[in-house]
Amino acid sequence: MVLQMTKKQGILRFIQLMPRTPPATRFILKDLPGSGRRIDILCRDLAACFDWAPTIWPRERIELVAILGDTKALHFTAPPDSPPIGEVAWAKAIKDSLDGRPPPFVSVENASVRDVVAQIRRHGGHLWVLDEGGRDLTEIDSGIHKAENSFMLGDHMGFDSQARRVIGEMHIPAISLGPRSYLSSHCIAMVISHFERMTHNARRGVV
Repeated sequence: MVLQMTKKQGILRFIQLMPRTPPATRFILKDLPGSGRRIDILCRDLAACFDWAPTIWPRERIELVAILGDTKALHFTAPPDSPPIGEVAWAKAIKDSLDGRPPPFVSVENASVRDVVAQIRRHGGHLWVLDEGGRDLTEIDSGIHKAENSFMLGDHMGFDSQARRVIGEMHIPAISLGPRSYLSSHCIAMVISHFERMTHNARRGVV
C-alpha cells in the first residue's frame, strides 16, 4: 500500500474513518444517506476541504484520505481545475474511483486504518485524532502551521473498537475542538480556519 501523499511543509491532511461504509458502488446518487451507508458524510467532507471552507489556506495544501470498511483507502488532493460542486458531483467522483476510473485527483489503494497510520508516521509530521476529551486545538504550538499535520475523524457514530485499538497502540494524541460533537465537515472547516488564523497571525508577527 503506497498512497501518493505530498511531502512538503504546511500540508493539512484529514483522515476520515468510515468502518461502517463498504467500498462498494451500489449507492444511488439521488439517495446517498440511505443507499450509500452514509457516503454523504464523505461528500460533505470533500466539499469542506476543496470548496467552501478554505479562504486563505491554499487548497493544493489540503488532502483527504477516506478509509472505507477498513479495507480501501481513497486519497483525494485538490482538483487541478474547478472542484466538483455539491454532494452528488462528489459522489460520482467516489463511485468512479471505486469502479476503477478515478479522476486525476484521486488514488485508490487496499489499506486499513493501521496501514494508513503507519505510512503517515513514516512520512513524518504530526498526527492527531479529533476527540472531545483531548487537548484543546488552540493550545498547540503556534508554529505548527508550517509543518505537515494529519487529523483523524470518526464517522457519525464516532470511532469503532478497531480504530480505538489502533489509536491506543500507536499512541496518537487527541486534539479537541470543544466539548460538543460536530459533523466531520464542520470539524474540517474549524481546523482549516484555525490554521488560517495561525498563518495570518504569523504574518502580522502576533504570537
